[in-house]
Amino acid sequence: MVEESCVFCRIIGGMETVSIVYEDDRVVAFMDIQPVTPGHTLIVSRDHYPTLFDLPRDLAAHCLDVARRLGPGIKKAAGVDALNLFSANGRAGGQDVEHFHFHMIPVRQASDFPLHLPLPDAPIPSRSALDVMAVRIGRAIQMTAEQGTRAGAGAGVAGGTAE
Repeated sequence: MVEESCVFCRIIGGMETVSIVYEDDRVVAFMDIQPVTPGHTLIVSRDHYPTLFDLPRDLAAHCLDVARRLGPGIKKAAGVDALNLFSANGRAGGQDVEHFHFHMIPVRQASDFPLHLPLPDAPIPSRSALDVMAVRIGRAIQMTAEQGTRAGAGAGVAGGTAE
């Protein structure tokens, strides 16, 4: 699957120049052209899927496996103490290219990383509010799984837990 308007599809198709870190038949990892820190690497699926939640399970697992394999080398080469793995999913979530990708962002101990969780001014909800949301999410997962099963998709969630 290739989307002509997608910059990552053009990169994978050889129409754009990138600095490749790793590639195999399912993914390509290359340097981000607007790095948060030196060594910021992207892992991109060769096939076009908009978000992590659109990827087939085996491809999602492969992308995570590639991240695990590349991580130690990125940390060593960048001379950092930590490495954050991040995936924005959807425009509202900050995804700038609608083609699945992981960001591997090297972080030094003393640096000010722009995404620290929890946010400093984030309110702490009551236990009952957290419990209500947990139940809502569990029900939504169950409903999604049941709809997927009825549609023949065989959704991989049963009873609110991942298989």
